[in-house]
Amino acid sequence: MIIEKLNQNQFLLRIEPNEELFSSLLNFAKKYKIKSGFFYGIGASKKCSIERYNEKKKDYDCFEVKKQMEIGGLIGNLTLKENHLYLHIHATLGDKNLKAISGHLKELIVFPTCEIMFFAFKQSIKREFNELTNLFLI
Repeated sequence: MIIEKLNQNQFLLRIEPNEELFSSLLNFAKKYKIKSGFFYGIGASKKCSIERYNEKKKDYDCFEVKKQMEIGGLIGNLTLKENHLYLHIHATLGDKNLKAISGHLKELIVFPTCEIMFFAFKQSIKREFNELTNLFLI
């Protein structure tokens, strides 16, 4: 990952080919001691897992995408869940026929690049368990 610090709380990140998005972002946050923030990005992937929340199951249905996809939009946040760094990321991805899918990202392998604008917060934002949804919410 290439990191350019624009000012005290803003970073431009370029995730390299074949890097995994979540581990790259978590490593970046640990390196810069960031506990919470917001980010958006564009780029492409060669493999990802995308999920959709299932209200009846109170859990996610997962879909594997094992082909090149354009990242039309990536948006997410970094918070603390049970005192550990936690990424919540949604994406809109397009295939070679310009057909788009979107949802909650679980994993994404970048190829050829992913460019992210990251805004770090000074305070920590924590997630708390919500019984109705079975999720940890802000």
